[in-house]
Amino acid sequence: MTVSSRLLALSLGAALLAGCAGSPPPLPVAPPPPAAWSVDDPAIAVGEVRLDWWHAFGSAELDTLVARALAANHDLVAADANLRAARALAREARRARGVSGGAGAGVQRLRESSQAQPPVFITPEPFPDQTIANLGVDFAWEIDLAGGSAANARAAGAEADAALWERRRAEAAVAAQVVRAWLDLVRAEQLASLLRRRLDAMDRMLAVGASRAARGAATASDVAPLERLRAETAGELPLLDLAARNALRRIAVLTGEDPVGSARAFAAGVSRTPATPQALTVGDPRQLLRLRPDVQIAEARLIAAFERAGASRAALYPSLSLGAGTSLLAAPGALDEAGAFRFSIGPSINWGIFNLGQVRARIRASDAASEAAAAQWQGSLLAALEEADGAIDAWRSARSAAASAEAAHSAAGRAAATVRARARAGAASAFELAEAEADLLAAVASSLAAEANQREAWANVHLALGAGWTPD
Repeated sequence: MTVSSRLLALSLGAALLAGCAGSPPPLPVAPPPPAAWSVDDPAIAVGEVRLDWWHAFGSAELDTLVARALAANHDLVAADANLRAARALAREARRARGVSGGAGAGVQRLRESSQAQPPVFITPEPFPDQTIANLGVDFAWEIDLAGGSAANARAAGAEADAALWERRRAEAAVAAQVVRAWLDLVRAEQLASLLRRRLDAMDRMLAVGASRAARGAATASDVAPLERLRAETAGELPLLDLAARNALRRIAVLTGEDPVGSARAFAAGVSRTPATPQALTVGDPRQLLRLRPDVQIAEARLIAAFERAGASRAALYPSLSLGAGTSLLAAPGALDEAGAFRFSIGPSINWGIFNLGQVRARIRASDAASEAAAAQWQGSLLAALEEADGAIDAWRSARSAAASAEAAHSAAGRAAATVRARARAGAASAFELAEAEADLLAAVASSLAAEANQREAWANVHLALGAGWTPD
């Protein structure tokens, strides 16, 4: 049997064996997403989602903080480095499909063993010492008959896509954390300011009560409930101040600064009155799956897992390589002589026929990994739809609660105006007036808290929709 006949028989046997192994399972098909969200509200419009959604709050301070965080946050620096590494590995995998080779040079002082030579009539004397120089180049190219190298390159490209979406997820998370910390700061400062005004009103009420008790018009038991309420209200103030300081510390860390020194140096007394968006623009559920970084990450990793499952089957086939090399091998001073030249060129075939049990085990492992990736991808689709639909519903509920709190605020304002009019006419005491003012401030505080909840719910919707990252 000639060499070519042997190669043909070996290739046919490998093809038969590979055919018995089967092809990788097909990629799963995503279930069609619903056409619309479960929430129906006139304030919710379907359209293009704004990625830089925090600008809707109308705060130059917030815009600056987010920009600083996106430029200096350490998590984003790490994500950038991981992205560069993944892209470099993808380039390496693509270039591995081409011609490889190198150049080399060296000098050796050596002696060959005479005892290892074929026997002759007279036992040879020890061979002389030699100095041999070597200068050459070699090339190799593995022909990707089974498609394993191409599949590995596609898998590495999918991993690079996953790293890109990981970077986008980190960017969206950092922006959202800055917005949340800033909103917490706004809430704490506004409520603390109102609380101090309520304490002032209670102090006026206590002064009136003490005056009445001194005249015998009231007793200590009449003033005691107000004293208790004043003490309970004053106990809320340190917690609000702490919440403001914690928000400042979070902002400092997110912007890559010292959380101790930066919190002290943060602009104090700045008017922070963010706008409260009264409308919401959302994409349909199909757009959500294109925007959500976690869904895109799961999809890219699914593709990578299935490509690796295909690449694992390439080991069932023989590998065919073409190689070529040339060199000069002689004493250092004789490299330019004709006898120093050597070369080699030709194909080679290799088949790990005795390792097929290990190959099949790797195939089963890669198939299982691809099934796990498919399950994670499908789970991420459902989780994304659930989170986004729930966030939209939560915003609608927060908006309704804020409207009710504003109605209560208006009612308290009308009641306070009535008491003021009666006080001017001498029909209401100073105590009643201070009490009405305290009730009004409590209603204002409830309204501000509800409005803050509405802003936070609006921000949560955009994070659930996958917004917050910057397109390439």
